[in-house]
Amino acid sequence: MSQASRLSPEGRATFAGLADLLIPRHGRMPAATEVGAHAELLDQVLGHRPDIVDDLLRGLAAAEGAEPSEAANRLSQSDAAAFNAITLAASAAYYMCDEVRALIGYPGQEKAPYDPHETPVYLTNRMIERLVRRGPIYRPTPDAHD
Repeated sequence: MSQASRLSPEGRATFAGLADLLIPRHGRMPAATEVGAHAELLDQVLGHRPDIVDDLLRGLAAAEGAEPSEAANRLSQSDAAAFNAITLAASAAYYMCDEVRALIGYPGQEKAPYDPHETPVYLTNRMIERLVRRGPIYRPTPDAHD
């Protein structure tokens, strides 16, 4: 059974209210539910993070039927693990959205080119020269028997 299938329609609606409380529309940035953070994106998050599902479901059950602000405040005080799971799921789903990443100018993770035969830039632009001149600084590791 997929983790997303454990979410009831009521749980998903509760999550939507909490997600919009945590990530409301602001300026050019859409609210969480405007980009589907409570729908397929949430399912993707739960697929990647099955370790938060039980906490998330417990938090949504506790928040069901309550006003989102009241529920979030109560959860943050009484069940930090559930509150953290909800906030992690909401923010992760939001920033997984292509539209949101485009609005903040983040293309996502990209493969950085690497040539093992190329001289690193920090050796040619003198960035490391100051550290070399300074010399080594360190604290010796204490002997376990001292």
